Amino acid sequence: MTEIITEEPDLVLKEDEKPILAISGLHKRYNEGKTNEVHALRGIDLTVRKGDMVAIMGASGCGKTTLLNMIGHLDRSSAGEIIIDGINTNTLSDSQMTAFRRDNIGFIFQLFNLFPFLTAVENVETPLLLKGMKASLAREQAKMLLRELGMRAR
Repeated sequence: MTEIITEEPDLVLKEDEKPILAISGLHKRYNEGKTNEVHALRGIDLTVRKGDMVAIMGASGCGKTTLLNMIGHLDRSSAGEIIIDGINTNTLSDSQMTAFRRDNIGFIFQLFNLFPFLTAVENVETPLLLKGMKASLAREQAKMLLRELGMRAR
């Protein structure tokens, strides 16, 4: 594991050496029933800098998906900090976190997670509408993106 903690006060990290993701002491506990507590994550520490390539591997049930859900803020941690690009996400309100996630975090799900009741263009324009873009502009952007991806007929 890579850490940036240093005892040397003169050491200044260059911009590209600063972490884009810093996780410290991350815990996630789930309650099963009234007395059973499941510990999915126990004190995870992780630092990722620009240009790093990270693979999260492990046996089924070891917490990989839980960790990714915590990083992507699809779920809240029980304890610990997640700092993304210098922002301590624990300090954000729900609405601030929603906007931060919308603007800064991307997901590629194993399953495609489209709204089955919407057309392809409506699925593409939905995040733009949620961001406050005018409907006509969102529709234009969605069509352009589908065209660029060779999915115009969808």
